[in-house]
Amino acid sequence: MPLKNWRTPERREVGLFTDLRLFSEALELASEQGIITKQYLIEELSQRVQGLLFVESQSPRGVERLISELRSFNWLQSIDSSSKSLNNTKYRLTYHGEEALKVFRSGKKEFLRLLTTQMHDLYSIPGWFVYRLWCINPNGQGEVVVPTPPRDWRPNSRPWEDKGWTDELAAQTKLSFQIIQTVCPGAFPIEEIIWVENVKEAWSRLSNLKRKKVAKSSNEVAGLEKEKIKKYAPRGRLAMAMKEAAVKLLFSNIPPNSGEPDFGTRKQPLLPRTYMAWCPRLETLELIFYTDVHPLIPGRLIFPTSVFRETASIDSFERLNAIKNPNGEYLWLHQPKWNSMKAHFLDILVQEHQRAYTRVGSLYVSLQDVRDEVCRQLRLSAACFDDFMDRALRESLRPDSRFSISVETDIREDQRSAHRLIRRPVWVGGTPHSLIAITEIREVERTVQ
Repeated sequence: MPLKNWRTPERREVGLFTDLRLFSEALELASEQGIITKQYLIEELSQRVQGLLFVESQSPRGVERLISELRSFNWLQSIDSSSKSLNNTKYRLTYHGEEALKVFRSGKKEFLRLLTTQMHDLYSIPGWFVYRLWCINPNGQGEVVVPTPPRDWRPNSRPWEDKGWTDELAAQTKLSFQIIQTVCPGAFPIEEIIWVENVKEAWSRLSNLKRKKVAKSSNEVAGLEKEKIKKYAPRGRLAMAMKEAAVKLLFSNIPPNSGEPDFGTRKQPLLPRTYMAWCPRLETLELIFYTDVHPLIPGRLIFPTSVFRETASIDSFERLNAIKNPNGEYLWLHQPKWNSMKAHFLDILVQEHQRAYTRVGSLYVSLQDVRDEVCRQLRLSAACFDDFMDRALRESLRPDSRFSISVETDIREDQRSAHRLIRRPVWVGGTPHSLIAITEIREVERTVQ
């Protein structure tokens, strides 16, 4: 347990955008333009691929939060506070903003480390979240699951007024819990009765929220659409209730099965909404890895790719000097070198491709599915996997290679569901890829080559 509390966050509300490139792009625009406004950023921030989806522009709310964070980092300052419109308020780079831009121009990784420090100083979440994962499941290397309903449960929509907690909902909540306990022992250390009670409580809260108005008059809505408005999807609501309950139980101020708070405040460090924003941020910063589509687990599997220690091997870890836990231990990022990891990485990559091939019956399988399991076994960050995948492809072109590896950008039909389209792709050569094929090269073929 910590010797003292974590530092109370200066801020709790975090921008819900998850693409951290927005920080560097905003700095570049401010440097080029001299003076920028919110409206200017909305118009000029570049189009991008997010997951496997194309994002044409950023929302006004997202840009507003981006500016707010840049100002909190002291990278941007307002120069006309008298403006009554946020759209027209003018901003320019500070000295610290100019220095941050220099860091970005010197290297992407260095800029991400700077962002990690800035976010930890402001929110305390980056270091604390890693520490909490290790506290929840110390024997499982910090592996944690935030449950969702079992995948094969597809109930029909229900009338809006039919919002009561039922035996079916309780059964699915218990089933999800039991699967997780079997597949990932220790990843959800909550008693079943407490879990069901908390999900039921969250379901009741969500069911009693006021419905949003979707039309000013019945004439504006077609008959079929009116029918949809009167109903809701039980699976979606139960998933939200499970997330709300799990965040409360796993990431509250007091760790599970402990009476000692992490922060000297009654406020909770994370809410379901901010938890959803922090996971992709922390993944980009290489502190954690997570996946929502593990083939055996109903839920979000999260594990740290960093750890707090007094010392660690510099051949496999990188120390962040600016981040310590309350015990005075530094945060170390797992950053293994390719030469020391190559053989093991290739073995696991081929093994997981073969498992996916056996499961789906196609030579080309989801590269993301393979990536997720390779990263879980080797505790690699997504960025580290991208780098290793690029190196593995080049290794496969050597005359003495045991395997032929090919990656593709195509999106198969089974990858087009909403939660799969927003998954982080594998970036190779600056292009997002989603499929992989691996075949063994026989000795005779290598000799001919």
